[in-house]
Amino acid sequence: MTDKPEATAAADRPDLGWAALLRLSCAYAIATNGTLLMPLFVGVLMRRFGIGDDAATGVAALEIGGIAISCAVFPRWIARVPRRLAWIATLGSLLAQAASASMPGLAAVGAARLVTGLFEGVLFVVVAASLSNRPAAERAWGVIVLASGVFDCALLVGAYALPQEVVLRWVFVIVAFAFALIAWPAAVAGNDALAPPSSTRPPPRAIRWHVLLPIWAVMALVYSVLSAQWALADVVGHRIGLPPERIGPLLALVSLLGTVGALAASHRRSHALRVPILWIAQGVMAGGVLWFFVVRGAAGFFAAQLLVSAAFYAVTPFLTSRLSGLDADGSLLSRSIVITFVAAFAGTALAGTALTRLGGLGCGIALGLCALVAMPFTWKAFGDAAPRFARPGRRAAE
Repeated sequence: MTDKPEATAAADRPDLGWAALLRLSCAYAIATNGTLLMPLFVGVLMRRFGIGDDAATGVAALEIGGIAISCAVFPRWIARVPRRLAWIATLGSLLAQAASASMPGLAAVGAARLVTGLFEGVLFVVVAASLSNRPAAERAWGVIVLASGVFDCALLVGAYALPQEVVLRWVFVIVAFAFALIAWPAAVAGNDALAPPSSTRPPPRAIRWHVLLPIWAVMALVYSVLSAQWALADVVGHRIGLPPERIGPLLALVSLLGTVGALAASHRRSHALRVPILWIAQGVMAGGVLWFFVVRGAAGFFAAQLLVSAAFYAVTPFLTSRLSGLDADGSLLSRSIVITFVAAFAGTALAGTALTRLGGLGCGIALGLCALVAMPFTWKAFGDAAPRFARPGRRAAE
């Protein structure tokens, strides 16, 4: 299968330099922290309000719902004034995050999580607009997913290392403080979403539904598996007899080590090997999630989660870069991500109920099958893919 360059007006958009990738990684870390920190949030809600895992996952999923709303409704509007809105979204997400700690009731906390998600969704759109039609979007996404994942996972490590009573009362303030440390580069990431003054807007492209629909299917399936398994991580740990002080460090270490999966998209030759890499990752995810729900000890709990996490990080950059290549201004990617967040919302919200009704083995089989079903859609989306750009030379946008 030989790829032939396709010259477009958007090919004039330069590669992103390391300074730009750092800014976008900070914005992406804030935008997507809800999925990585979900076990922490679910555990805190269960202990703070004395509710079950099904109710806790439902409330925590409201943050993901807020991200989906922003990505669905506002992408073109955000793309017009990304610089100003990146500042507003960064500050708004920090305030809403901290406000979650002072809300008196479960409904109020849910509302605060929803508002937090709305601001985080704006930052996601800014990142998507910054990477649309970039010649090296695949490697850029790999770097951003890896760097942001390391930051969020380090935050999870730090949170679980704190005394339980401190985490229970102040977890949302701690998260807000941590993101305040990277707020400035995240806020100025809006500059990277602006088109160069000399560039012209590329002509509208016909939607390639035969490629787009399979991509959406893969995104929905993979994200629903990851979100459901991740939301239940704390619950499964307790069910197999692991003490809370041991579950936390294990989850944090899994999160940190799992980010190495993003390296699969960072190598220069990864573009030519996308389909086999994705198939291997989906197979690993299926086996890992099944193993996770039948484990009996800490070693299996750790290893199964690590497989699922690494597989997820290996898949994500390829999906987002494929969409970036079809996108003129970031709006297609932002609206497509709604599919993933709806899937993540559904996976998170229904995870507790699925575990209660199907049991551990049944839940693992169902989620494993979802990962395997993604394989034929992967071939449809990537098997006949042509590279997106001619590459006349490398330029860096700092």
